[in-house]
This record gives sequence, structure tokens and C-alpha cells, in this order.
Amino acid sequence: MKNTEIKEKYTKPETIREMLAASAAKYGDKTAYKYYSAPDTVSEMSYKQFFALYNNIGTSLCGLGLQKKKIAIVSESRPEWIVAYTAVIGCGSVVVPLDKELMDTQIKAFLEYAGVSAVFCSGKYTERLLAMDVPGLEYIIDFDGRADHEGTLSFRELAFEGERQLFAGNNSFRNSRYDPSKMCALIFTSGTTGTSKGVMLSEDNILASMTASANMICYSSNNVLLSVLPMHHTYELCCGQLTALMLGLTICINNSLKYFMRNLKLFRPTAMVLVPLFVTTIRKKIEDEIKKKNRTAALNVGVTATKALKKVGIDIRKLVFSQINAPLGGRLRSIICGGAPIDPQTIEWFENIGINISQGYGITECAPLVSVNPLVTVHYDSVGLPIKGSKIKIIDDSAGIESDMSPRSVGEICVRGPQVMLGYYNAPEETAAAFTEEGYFRTGDYGFVDEDGYIYITGRKKNIIVLNNGKNVYPEEIEEYLDRLDIVRECVVVGREKEDGAVVLTAIIYPDYDAFKGKDDSEIIEAIRAVVATINKKLPIFKQVRNIELKKSEFEKTTTKKIIRYKLS
Repeated sequence: MKNTEIKEKYTKPETIREMLAASAAKYGDKTAYKYYSAPDTVSEMSYKQFFALYNNIGTSLCGLGLQKKKIAIVSESRPEWIVAYTAVIGCGSVVVPLDKELMDTQIKAFLEYAGVSAVFCSGKYTERLLAMDVPGLEYIIDFDGRADHEGTLSFRELAFEGERQLFAGNNSFRNSRYDPSKMCALIFTSGTTGTSKGVMLSEDNILASMTASANMICYSSNNVLLSVLPMHHTYELCCGQLTALMLGLTICINNSLKYFMRNLKLFRPTAMVLVPLFVTTIRKKIEDEIKKKNRTAALNVGVTATKALKKVGIDIRKLVFSQINAPLGGRLRSIICGGAPIDPQTIEWFENIGINISQGYGITECAPLVSVNPLVTVHYDSVGLPIKGSKIKIIDDSAGIESDMSPRSVGEICVRGPQVMLGYYNAPEETAAAFTEEGYFRTGDYGFVDEDGYIYITGRKKNIIVLNNGKNVYPEEIEEYLDRLDIVRECVVVGREKEDGAVVLTAIIYPDYDAFKGKDDSEIIEAIRAVVATINKKLPIFKQVRNIELKKSEFEKTTTKKIIRYKLS
């Protein structure tokens, strides 16, 4: 067994306030955030400015009597979002981050269920929130300065008021004390199973995950991070924003998916935190450009040569592939990828051109980090090592009992550690069902652990297709093969039940229609079926796709680009 011990460079702060204070003292005038303050205007905020704004907003929240309350945030990504999030926690209240893509009826339902007293929002949500008439909602705090209705406050004026109170000697926020082991964040899951649950996280949960992220990835303060994922998502928030602020990185906020490639060139990041869809999109854009210029053969020669040199300790990938990396800003060196499985071939492809991808695994209930590949020891097909202080147990319930399993035996991945949630909000029965008698959280993911402690995921428990012969099929395994096909944009494998009760493995495919111009649906299906037949030869008979269905548009997804499976008919 190899030595997989991760050396700890960073210790867990007592509070987020302590972390922000330390970063402000250490990095001072260094840029913490670069962001679009207007459509064509990039502004900057230093570490010192961020911490001052944090104290000002926190002081005003205390002045409004919003300590130990529940305060929501619904907005696009911006520095004020993180200021609000950290300030709410800092005054002993509970922050409720909401997905900005939710419908008004959903936002209202979550605000009422949580019992929210105030909401931070951008200007586009103010009128909508006012129209909801949420019981108990006292204040709507507008990031964009509007305060023209009763109960609405301007974020900017709130900051000025907090500064005035601090100058006058009001230290209620700075001196506020609370228990970091109690709930500080209430996060509603994305609802990919059709229902959303309120996950209760403590500050200790968040800090444990954040510190583990810092130790396992080991970014230096010289790194520049491009923030792409929505901030309400725990993966982006903890492994992206808070970890970066702890380590002194400069965080550049992508203002729109439409301008993602443009912002890569503008901000020239060295690192990103992404989900697989973004990674595969980047790869396809690069490959399309290479094909247009007839440079595929040259790329292959370059990869072969640099691999050979790398084996003897000479790494010239940065030089050889500089033109390929130019559209990405020319400095990108690492990507942390999570949220869904990524094709191991894609990880290897990026490594070949000098960009290292570290795949991790997380779930909201674990704040969110369960495991990650240290960048120095990446296993392409693994989601990495468990974070320090946590324990993984693989449990097989098929026999009706819980049991530890030998290495590489498949079962449900269960986690116990400092990052695991307190439970589900107002749902004691669901909370009890989510844990084993020993206190391990049931992730709902199936997989195994190898001899060196690396975790491998085979699929989601709820997605498993049970065939008539009793065999279990993990659709994600088959989808990985299909996603590699150039003619396939997106796909989902499901089990369709025929009239005779037989379950047939069916691939629902959204094809690259540009590749089938002038073809009707029957011709497209036949072309896809021919290619799928070659994939079937690589799979056991019971895992082979027997039916193809075409989809005319993209699959509906969450804001973190996960396909919403339960909506598939």
C-alpha cells in the first residue's frame, strides 16, 4: 500500500471571522476580487476592503436586530454575495442561500419554510420579493442600491451606517459570540430527485471542508481563480470562494456563461473550480479549432514528445502547447472538477497539454467535500482520498445487514467526519434514515475503495437500473462511453419497461444535429445505432444498449449543469 497521508499545511480557523481577519492582515491591499460592476467595467476589491465591508454590514445587521435570525440571499454572483454570506454567519444568524434560477413560487415557499427575516438580493429581485408578501419578512436588502419601498434597504447605505456605528464605538458585531457547532447555514438541495431538503450545516462543518480543500490542493496566493459556478452552490462557495479567500488568491467573477471564453482571455486565470460540462465544453472548443487548422497530427506528435521528456524530469508542455492554451488566457494550470463524474480520458487529455485536473467528490450534506485527488497524485478514474479526519465505510445492504467490505467491493459510500451535516431541517425521520446506527451518513452513491484508500464511484443508488434477471446496471458507466462520441451532445441511459414487463436499456440522446444536416430522424437513429453497436461490443451483454430515443433539445439541468433525471418521461 502506498503512503497516502496528506501533510497539513493549514489548520482549521476557529471561525470564518478569524480567517477573514487573518487574510486581511496578511494580504491587505492585494486584490481579492475582480468583477463586472457594469457590463463593460471591471472593478476590484482588496482584502482589506472586503474585511471592512464585512464588518460594516455585520454591524448594521446587529443594529437592525437581525442577530440569531434567518437571512436569505438570492442574487447573481458578486463580491457582495460573499460579504453578506459571511456577515450573516458572523452575527450568529443562519444564512439561507437560494438558487437565483428558482421560480417565484419556489422562492416564496423556501423563505416561508425557513422562517426568513431578511433577504439580500440584486435589484432584479426586489420587486418580485415585495410581491410575494412573505410572512415575517422584515427587510429586503438591495445590492444595487434601491430603497424606494417600505422595508427595502440599500446595501450601500447599510454599509455606510455600519461604518458610522463602528466609528461611534458600536462593537456589537465584532464582539458577537455564538456556538460554531450549531446551524449557521440552511441549504436547500437542488431537487434532482423531485424534492428539496433543507440541509443544516454548522460553521465547523464549513471550516472543516474549507481547510481540507486548502490542504489537499495547496494553491499559493499567486494563483488567480476564475469563479464560474453559482455562489449558492456549496461546492463553489466552500471549495472555491472561502478556500481562495483563506489562501490569498485573486478571485475573478465570470459575469455570464455567454462570455465565459471571453473572460478566460481577459482574467487569465491559473485555476478554476468547475463541473464536468464546462470542462468538456472547453475541450470540444479547443479540438474544433485544432481540426479547423489541420493541426491534429501536430498535436499528437507534441503529446508524444512531451510525455517522453516528462518521464526524465523535463516538462516543456507550457512551451509546446502555448498556442492551444492561449484562448484560455495562457496561464491555466489546474482545474478542480466535481459535481458529477468526468471521463478519465478528458482528465488525461488536459494533462497532456499542461493543464492538471483534480477530480473531487462532494455532496451538500458534507459541506460538500468528501474526497479529492491531491494534484500531485491524481488517479484519473478516482474521486480521490477522503479528507483528513473523516472515515469512509462501504456498506452492502443487499443482505439486510450492514457490513464492512473488502477493498474494491461495491456498496453504498457512507461518510463520518467533521464536515457531515447536522441533519435535515424540521425532518427528524428523514435525518434518521440518512444515517447508519454508527453515525455514518449515507451518500446514496455506490462505489468502492481501493487498496490505497482512493474512492471510486460506480453510480447513484437511485439511478440503478434493475434488469429482469436481477442484475444491476449503473447508467453512468454506459453514459461515459456514449459521451465520448462526437455525434452525441448529451445522453441519459434509462430502463424502459416493455408491455411484457421486460426492462430494456434505452439511451436517450440529444445528438449533434449539425452533423446530421439534411437527415431525418430515422436516418439519425440508424447512424447512432451503428456507432452504439461498436460500444456494445466493449460491454457485457446485460449492459448493452438495446434502444435509442432522440431528444430534440438539451436536457433540463440544475444551475450546476446536472441533468434533472426525474423529469425524464
